[in-house]
Amino acid sequence: MSFIIKPFCALYYNPFLVKDFSRVICPPYDIIDKKQLKILRKRCSYNFSRILLASNNNYKKIGERFKEWLKKGILIKDEKENLYLYKQNFKYEDKIYTRFGIISLLRMDKKGVVFPHEYTLREPKEDRKRIIEEIQANLSPIFVIVPESLRIFKRIYRKYSKKRPFLEFKDKEGNFHCIWKIKENKDIEKICKEIDKHKLVIADGHHRFEVTYCYYRKNRNKFKDLNYILAYLTDVQKGLLILPTHRVVKCERDILKRLEIYFYVEEIKEKKLEKKLKENKEIFSFGIYKDKKFYFLKLKKLSVLDKITKSEVYQYLDTYLLHKFVFSLLKIKGDKIKYTHSIKEAKKMVDKKRVAFLLRPTLLEVIYEIATRRLRLPQKSTYFYPKVGCGLLMRKFEKQ
Repeated sequence: MSFIIKPFCALYYNPFLVKDFSRVICPPYDIIDKKQLKILRKRCSYNFSRILLASNNNYKKIGERFKEWLKKGILIKDEKENLYLYKQNFKYEDKIYTRFGIISLLRMDKKGVVFPHEYTLREPKEDRKRIIEEIQANLSPIFVIVPESLRIFKRIYRKYSKKRPFLEFKDKEGNFHCIWKIKENKDIEKICKEIDKHKLVIADGHHRFEVTYCYYRKNRNKFKDLNYILAYLTDVQKGLLILPTHRVVKCERDILKRLEIYFYVEEIKEKKLEKKLKENKEIFSFGIYKDKKFYFLKLKKLSVLDKITKSEVYQYLDTYLLHKFVFSLLKIKGDKIKYTHSIKEAKKMVDKKRVAFLLRPTLLEVIYEIATRRLRLPQKSTYFYPKVGCGLLMRKFEKQ
């Protein structure tokens, strides 16, 4: 029987040659800036960023390096198909969290199962297209969510977390990573059967999903299981954090007077604002930081939203309403916006000409509702934290 997910023979760094995995793994390609890239590449000559990102558009060099690492045995392939349990322990705002999920292959060509929630851009897709053509592999898993809590995930985690991990290390940011191989056929079948019952939402990896799907359509007769993509699947749990993405923009000095027509405006202490942004469930409220003061804004009349969008689900999406209504009203252009996930960082970015708009995190149920209706969120609406480490497990395409 064919399932939505399936086990596979993972490709990974040879643990006999690579003793410290913190020196070789890296973040996803789209959050590595030039400064960080230099640090990563100085860290180790086999750091995964040397495969993940091309220097000076030299994609051929990446392909040659990948083949060289395979030939030298730097990267080795599992002999048996497994599912892989992946756990991250991490710290956020002085609290310790644990998130775990399954790394597997995920079927792309079955309709009504996997739902994206973001628009994609041409430039990153072209970059990933050239990478996949040279490497002929999935270098890192896309991040996929089952939008409810699954008992089977908890049972598998309890069972395997008592055993010694196949891979275990602490990264340079102080986060712990553990991977266990799920080898038993009974466990594999139970997980696959359970995932088959659910609709899945892509949290991260929209560009890679689209590029891999296009590659499959062009090369389906060349490689085995090319209609599957490497994926990390997790469910609803305390460690599944969605961070807000605040906006810092240049705008006029009198914005509060202009917004008072539509919003109740309350000057507020920073800690109280943070609490309101975390706990407040009312339709469309947000914070502003300007002139070293914090303000909390709440919409006066909900009927205003009917003029902005007829879609009820978008009325619960602060990023959409902020751009469509507030930024339109204040004539703020999208290409002038700076983004951050931290209020502390937003404060540093604000000056006499710049103002911070401080948002609530997007609710998972809103993301799921938008995705399954085949609608899309604006760019920078979600940030799932932490990201999945790159360089842990890969999937090399196998010829037919």
